[in-house]
Amino acid sequence: MTIEELLNNWKRESRFGERHFNKLNYSLVEGQSLYLLSYKAEVSVDGAKKTIEKNKFFQTRVQGLTEKEGINPNDDQYVCQQILNQLETEFFKDYNNFIDGEARKKTGP
Repeated sequence: MTIEELLNNWKRESRFGERHFNKLNYSLVEGQSLYLLSYKAEVSVDGAKKTIEKNKFFQTRVQGLTEKEGINPNDDQYVCQQILNQLETEFFKDYNNFIDGEARKKTGP
């Protein structure tokens, strides 16, 4: 599976909010690809609204290299999946904090 396929699957599997990725036209290291990953949702609780958006960068490390060169092509997929997991964790942390804060306002001290 390529990184693009992994990211398209991640985007397609979204059940809440919007997931996006963009392959940027530049990279920090020649021959590698840099992606901007984002997760965004508009959240509302009894009229209180907030947009929650989190972004992370992912840069391929082994793109174009082969196992002959001592590189496992699955390394990029593993690292990318870990960054996607971090992105979602950070997103839902802010989401839960907003929901909890608004619920506390409604229930009192």
